Amino acid sequence: MTTPTAANAGRIYYGWKVLAALFLSGFMVYGGGLYCFVLFVPRLIEEFGWSHAATSGLFSAFWLSAPLLLLGGYGIKRLGMVRMLVTGILIEATCVMVLALLSNLWEMYLLRILMGLGKVMFAVTLPYAVSRWFSRNFSLGLGIGWAGWHIGGMVLVPLASLIISHYGWRAACMSIGVGLLTIGLIPLLLALRVRSPHELGLGTDGDPLTAGATTPDDSTAPGHSGDAPQGSLGEVLRSGAFWLVALITVLYYSCYGGLLAQEAVVVEGAGFTPGLASLVLGSTAGFAALSGLIAGWILDRFSIRAVGVGVYLVMLAGAAALLAVAHLHSEPALIVYAVAFGAAIGASDLYFVTLLRKRFSTVSVAYIYSGWYFCELFTLFVAPIAIGRVFDVTRSFDITLGLLVLSAGLAFALGGLTMLPRRALSER
Repeated sequence: MTTPTAANAGRIYYGWKVLAALFLSGFMVYGGGLYCFVLFVPRLIEEFGWSHAATSGLFSAFWLSAPLLLLGGYGIKRLGMVRMLVTGILIEATCVMVLALLSNLWEMYLLRILMGLGKVMFAVTLPYAVSRWFSRNFSLGLGIGWAGWHIGGMVLVPLASLIISHYGWRAACMSIGVGLLTIGLIPLLLALRVRSPHELGLGTDGDPLTAGATTPDDSTAPGHSGDAPQGSLGEVLRSGAFWLVALITVLYYSCYGGLLAQEAVVVEGAGFTPGLASLVLGSTAGFAALSGLIAGWILDRFSIRAVGVGVYLVMLAGAAALLAVAHLHSEPALIVYAVAFGAAIGASDLYFVTLLRKRFSTVSVAYIYSGWYFCELFTLFVAPIAIGRVFDVTRSFDITLGLLVLSAGLAFALGGLTMLPRRALSER
């Protein structure tokens, strides 16, 4: 008889098919639910006369479900990986289509909160899903999965802009919802009929399955059943190293969230057309996808320190470039912004997750990611509202964006100190 391993010899590793399905799901969930919504902000201000702070709050409300991230590992343990992913997509699709029918601000806030719940369920499960199929190539696999989020923005933003210009923002919402139910959901359901490489007689990365060859996230190994991730969230939260990374995360993603929420308004306010604003946003997503793939490949093979330095530098450069756009109305600065901020978006999550995964080597990425991602999303909730309020009070992009540059600089300084050798730190 042919053994399962022999039967799979010469075939494409099934994990890559799962990764392709996760790529397409993220393409719609993130590209449609986050990137495209940025284009709605100027249109909502025009149609309803709401303030920048109130409208930016709709962007932030997407993240109000962030506290539920702390239950991500428990949710995977109780519901299973597949149910978490599928339910998240269904919630996202339903809410974005209902959003097209609303006109009241409080109703839109409620729907955006529910959309955030759908994204949280999907996003917190994705790294765990990747870890069940990849170990040696985990960072690259995660980079590919997350690249779908950014390529979704690159492709969907111009399409959404075209739909908005011809049919309005409500039609764009309906189109995104349909895409979630087709492109986002159907391939995932087909791919996840196989839950793990163990069902195919393989180990992670397509390696031969051997007794004892497990990873912290390999709940599919012999002697371990089900979807239950190993470790606990408490092991992560009791560590001082985690809270140091959390502080850097707050500083870094304050700049991230502020730039992402205000970039369309800044670009249009600098005299550029709405079409160019959507092109910049789309190209930012494209550079994010490329940066994530490169960072994932490097993180699986080389020192994490080089990626960390690059992550801080490109965010600082992106913030400074958008400040130059607002102040100088410069097209070269706009190009620098798209490249630098896109690179920061693509590499940052990979860097922080890999950093913590190396630190907590005996805890499942389901718990590591849920704890850290809560810090990120809490920051992304507060930052756009705060930065929108700063602009409403000062009416100055120089001051508003200057604060974001300062936040990125502080993250760079603190993050740089954490990467110094211990001897150098003790001498200080």
